[in-house]
Amino acid sequence: MMLRPISPLLIAIFACLALSSVLAGCRSAVVRRSVERRVERKLAGILGPAERYQVCIRGTQDAELVRGRAKRVEIEGRKILARGQLEVESLQLTLDDLRYEGGEPQLVSVKRSDLQLTFTQESINRYLRTYQARYDPEIALEAGRVHVKMVYPFLGVPTTIRAVGHFVIEDGRKLLFDADQADVSFISMPGFGEKFVEDRINPLLDMARIDFPARLESVELLAGRLKAHGSATLPREHDD
Repeated sequence: MMLRPISPLLIAIFACLALSSVLAGCRSAVVRRSVERRVERKLAGILGPAERYQVCIRGTQDAELVRGRAKRVEIEGRKILARGQLEVESLQLTLDDLRYEGGEPQLVSVKRSDLQLTFTQESINRYLRTYQARYDPEIALEAGRVHVKMVYPFLGVPTTIRAVGHFVIEDGRKLLFDADQADVSFISMPGFGEKFVEDRINPLLDMARIDFPARLESVELLAGRLKAHGSATLPREHDD
């Protein structure tokens, strides 16, 4: 197993787990809940303020917590303002087989992490108005498809452009619009309209831009919502 430098999220979790050695004389439920509450309080400073965070440590005895081990940590969040810039309607994160070394948890590993994020189209549109304001973009989500509207100043005249397509993931961090069809009235060249829209609206979302610890693997489009699946950008456990 190889241990790697810890991320800010794991610093918070393991700093709280380290407290378990102080509380080791208490009943198991008392130790666990105290650690869970401390993690909940720290998440607002790491992920962003939220309506609610809930942390649950499962399958772990006090002795394991004292030794720097947690078999499973489950984190749920609702209405998170990620880095104060993008609202995440809901977050579900599971961390399996966490380990750390030292009184100050500087070296850790995670065997597996599973992450699910849900965004509303209203939240994404607010984000676009901040980062892509030049063309006044707006999206509408439906099952399996995304509709895009933008305004382009053609010869000084504001011209509405519409497109329909889907999302693709780039490098696990960016969500790009891939146009299947575009209505660009001032040029009818095949394929031009789709690329024209893509070049001006992408990336639709960029996790690195808001420094959010998520690596995306797949997305699901629903009516008015987007669900993203992936993992947390945390160090993983490796075999030598």
